[in-house]
Amino acid sequence: MGTGYQSELRVATTEQKHLQLLAESGDAGLSLCLISSPADLSPDLAIVILSQQAIQAYDLAQFRAKTPNAVLIVEHPVDDPDVILLPEGMPDVFLQNAVTRAIQQLALQRQLELSHGDVLQGSKQLARILEIGTALSAERDHQRLLDRILTEARELACCDAASIFLICRHDDQGKKSRPELVFKLTQNDSIEFHFEEQRFELSAGSIAGYSALTGRVVNLDDVYHLPDRSVYKFNSAFDDSMNYRTRSMLVIPMRNHNGEVVGVIQFINRKHSVEQKLNNPEMALQHTIPFDEEVVPLLKALASQAAVAIENNLLIERVNMLFDGFVKASVRAIEQRDPTTSGHSFRVAELTCGLAQAAIDCSSGRFANTRMCEAELKELRFAALLHDFGKVGVREHVLTKAKKLTPEAYGQFVYRIAWEKERVRNHYLSTRLELMKRNELSSDKDEQLGLEEAAKLHRLNDYLQAVADANEPSLLAEGTFEHLKQVREYMVQDVDGKHRGLIEEAEFQALSVKRGSLTADERLEIESHVSHTIEFLNTIPWTPELSRVPAIAGAHHEKLNGCGYPYGLKEKDIPLGAKMMTICDIFDALTATDRPYKAAVPLERALTILQSEVESGHIDVDLVRLFCETKTYQVLGI
Repeated sequence: MGTGYQSELRVATTEQKHLQLLAESGDAGLSLCLISSPADLSPDLAIVILSQQAIQAYDLAQFRAKTPNAVLIVEHPVDDPDVILLPEGMPDVFLQNAVTRAIQQLALQRQLELSHGDVLQGSKQLARILEIGTALSAERDHQRLLDRILTEARELACCDAASIFLICRHDDQGKKSRPELVFKLTQNDSIEFHFEEQRFELSAGSIAGYSALTGRVVNLDDVYHLPDRSVYKFNSAFDDSMNYRTRSMLVIPMRNHNGEVVGVIQFINRKHSVEQKLNNPEMALQHTIPFDEEVVPLLKALASQAAVAIENNLLIERVNMLFDGFVKASVRAIEQRDPTTSGHSFRVAELTCGLAQAAIDCSSGRFANTRMCEAELKELRFAALLHDFGKVGVREHVLTKAKKLTPEAYGQFVYRIAWEKERVRNHYLSTRLELMKRNELSSDKDEQLGLEEAAKLHRLNDYLQAVADANEPSLLAEGTFEHLKQVREYMVQDVDGKHRGLIEEAEFQALSVKRGSLTADERLEIESHVSHTIEFLNTIPWTPELSRVPAIAGAHHEKLNGCGYPYGLKEKDIPLGAKMMTICDIFDALTATDRPYKAAVPLERALTILQSEVESGHIDVDLVRLFCETKTYQVLGI
């Protein structure tokens, strides 16, 4: 971490885990102590780290009164711009970053005190840096963060324009690649122009690239008159195309808490007044001034805070991408166990988020005031993606059972039919041979035996067809049950000489299922996937904004009238997101084109079935109406 001080910095914390983490960081510049209340504080403390429990137990003002000069790091949202916020439950690196920021603030304070005789002015600048640092640390949107950095930086530097360049060392898949300098954002008070992110090879040939590679501050009074033997050049293409004149330039590297350069901030054309516009080259030459050395430390401090804020944001973004990747990989792995439903979870997530957005956009009726923030939509998306996660706990042969008999059981039945046919043929062949030996096989007798043999073989063929028909998951035809009883009662002799029915009792019960392919016990096992989903998802340490994922995902088979499972919830107890997901789950199951055991239902028929589910009291009438009126299903290209 590195304090940069000759003497130790005294740091107090109310949490043993914070004390241990900072002690393990190996920073000899920190003197650590554990406190339990404001009474334990002393005025010489430099940094005080307060847990959520401490803030709840004591007023923040009590801590500040005891340590008026300390930087406070608070593990709880408070309405105080002078503290550094440390979100509860964040990774250890966030505490290290927060202490680094606090140290940087203390270092900046000392530097300002040494370099400025005007203490009042220095205090104002420090307060402004603290305010900016706090604001930057709280911003989670990466693009807004970059925009905020440039806005604050230009105001502090009193310059006309500024740009941010970041160093990228990884490709889109996160693998290391040749470093590039990414031109992320630019602002200009005097001219408007279209900006697109650009990438360049990271080299010392440009001013920004030189600063990024060397980690040096570059301060130029006029970029058109560079120092002799400078390795970098100024690219005047922008000036030429926009009738602009870049003159003074200050480029400051942004270093993270490890001291690594993550990018640079490029300040352009310092002015006496922020309001002054530089609409043409003549005005730029008349009204711009060099960046004096007094402003450099201030902007370096801002650049350091910006680097830490950017790194924190990128870290959060990478963690989110990592988690998102794990979720998608988990869904794909689960669907590999049941290839017949491949893509189902992803389609349900698309439909559910589409229906949620339709509710948000609704300007009248029941959903006119529906509000769902980005975090809630993300929570709903994860719940939809993971709603069938519990299928991992269902036996694979049940999960993938497309017909009433397993392929093995049906194969054994076909074998028994073939065996019995051969036995019948052998029987009549033996009978004919015996009669021929006795010279008793007349043409009439032979014809009679042939008719009997054909009748028995025809009967077996009928039994084979009856079982084949009953084995399909479609609705059983009238008389099928009686036909199956005849098959069961037809006795055959197996290879061991034992007599048994053409179908066994378990096979008879499976074939007797009136609709679908699952027996009552197998259907219960399939339904148990919801309980498994809830159980598995509850083992994941969700962040607060995602804490309702298990409840939403686990309610997608509940019905408004209480006849659903696993808990038989009624309408008022079912989350809105789960009600949306239920509709989308049914719709996709009806219209999916990748189910080998059934044809996709046409769109109009699927919408009619949804309406019948409404009439049965199963799903929400207003959500179904919204689903149909907004044609939410079109997100799937239907």
